[in-house]
Amino acid sequence: MDISEYYVNATVSVLSDVYYGHTNNSNTTMGNYISDVPESPALRSFETMYKPIHGYLAASVCVFGVIANILNIIVLTRKNMVSSTNIILTGLAISDGLTMAFYFPWALQMYVIHGTVVSSDRDTEGCAKYQLGYAILSVIVHSISIWLTVTLAVFRYVFIRFPRIGAQYCNVQRAKTAVITVAVVVTIVCIPNSISYELKSDLAIMHGVGNDSNATIWWIDVKNNTITDVVLQKFNFWVQAIFVKLLPCFLLTIFSVLLVRTMQDAEKRRKKMMTKNSVADGETQPIGTSSKRSRRSQRTTRMLLTVVILFLVTETPQGVMSLLNGLIQDFFHHVYIPLGDLLDILALINNGINFVLYCTMSKQFRDTFITVFCRCFPKMVDGRKLQTVTTMVTTRDSEV
Repeated sequence: MDISEYYVNATVSVLSDVYYGHTNNSNTTMGNYISDVPESPALRSFETMYKPIHGYLAASVCVFGVIANILNIIVLTRKNMVSSTNIILTGLAISDGLTMAFYFPWALQMYVIHGTVVSSDRDTEGCAKYQLGYAILSVIVHSISIWLTVTLAVFRYVFIRFPRIGAQYCNVQRAKTAVITVAVVVTIVCIPNSISYELKSDLAIMHGVGNDSNATIWWIDVKNNTITDVVLQKFNFWVQAIFVKLLPCFLLTIFSVLLVRTMQDAEKRRKKMMTKNSVADGETQPIGTSSKRSRRSQRTTRMLLTVVILFLVTETPQGVMSLLNGLIQDFFHHVYIPLGDLLDILALINNGINFVLYCTMSKQFRDTFITVFCRCFPKMVDGRKLQTVTTMVTTRDSEV
């Protein structure tokens, strides 16, 4: 969103004009810049145009996304759906759902209820405290989502490229271990970010906000008071840019290419088997069954590849821009902030779209969903139950 980067300099997009002095102090400690970038009137115009509708759009997407991810969790944890892939997808649904749940109150407070203009009614101490917790937790859960997507790509590649090894090592128990390991390691890696923030306040009238001389506005900022704070900030910047952004994007790119190539090889093998099938009539049924299983595996891989690529498309620009924030002077204020809300909504949509992908691309998911939630149509449920039982018998461990 990264909401992690979005908050790295404190309520940046919303408060950049009023608190430019505060946020600029934080950003200039990154080191020697290799270049600078001028302010773009076009980007500022886009920011001004889009900001008033962002809160309403983001809140709507969050409501849909939280509900959709709850449905994902319910369906993926049914007995007939238990597999290593679905364990990872369940973890992904939990982290995505939490990301959107944390964003929803913030979108209402900072965009919808009090508008996008800084005020003592909107920027209260309670709101700033929530932002502080949000800036910490959103980074953790969103980073977990990123690395779970990498884990998903690795599991799927091993399973279809090395079936015997995949059947042995990419099982349900190891998937659970992988999910827990990702959550623990990411939380530890995010500790520098979690201790980098502080609350700040000032009289609103000092910034031309309101006429009440006693009104106070609150915000969060990155600690920058001591040498230790500066070192921690630099360390946190590179950790977030490399290990939370660029490295997982690089790995996702590699495994996406490998998955595509493996799918192409599998399709070639399937066509060869069909050719043999037409020659050896005695082997028609076994080869046909194998071919059907292969096509099902291909559909599952395509669905998971779609999940990975969508994640890659939304995260790669943020990773590149996060790195440029520290390399190009004023890039953060002149480029990243005007695009912050757009990056947010794209990431939110990606967090909530998996339910649609599962419903449209996985027959087993659809059947299970109908069985669980459409009990008011008994005939439909009875028919789906028979199909689900058949799917359970023929579906491999790592398939949705």
